[in-house]
Amino acid sequence: MEKNFTYINEHYITEDNLCDMTGITKSELNALIEKQLVPDASYTVTRTIKITSSLDDEFQSEMTDRYFSKNCIALIEEHKNLNDAAQYKAEFKQKFIQDLMKHPDKNFAYHQISEDDFRDQEKINAIFEEEWKAYCKGIYGICTLHSSVEEIVDKEVIVKKLIQFNSIFSQKILSPEEKEQLIQLNEEFNKVAASFAPYQREASSRGKYLDRILEKNNLDHLIKNYSYAKIK
Repeated sequence: MEKNFTYINEHYITEDNLCDMTGITKSELNALIEKQLVPDASYTVTRTIKITSSLDDEFQSEMTDRYFSKNCIALIEEHKNLNDAAQYKAEFKQKFIQDLMKHPDKNFAYHQISEDDFRDQEKINAIFEEEWKAYCKGIYGICTLHSSVEEIVDKEVIVKKLIQFNSIFSQKILSPEEKEQLIQLNEEFNKVAASFAPYQREASSRGKYLDRILEKNNLDHLIKNYSYAKIK
């Protein structure tokens, strides 16, 4: 439990601190979230406080803190006086499609998207809406480093590349050339992907598609570890 809380506390910002740093109230923050101008909290931490005394009585209370991606600080500063949420979403969508179209390995993404798919407006809209929903929910605050449009596209591509690599090589010991390919994939993944909280790690894309195959091939030293100087 301590490892998970330490990880979240170090990498995310509480609702109270977020509001203090940006000069807005919690109500104003919730309004920005509802308008989809700022993503929702990535984590919610609930703690039970129990007080007892020598009078043989006790008091128990529950405390809940919401933790946001630190990227939300800049988003609030940019959007707290912006009322046109539709404009922000349209700009986000335009950049998402542009970044996806120009990605050199885009054919790995979204069930091997093709040039023809970009002319299918219905399909592109469906892809974007699914990613927008995840972004607004705070999911990309968990699995990417900065929740940016570029990272959403890059992570989709690299995860699909890792899935394909695992489907071919996970049941064998890698050759030197194949190890080099895995090392390159590891570097690509680490440029955009977060570590995930310890309790999430094994089931995450990092745990399933990278940690396991690195360990199997004696590349443990490449596994992205937590800072145990702080997380004990």
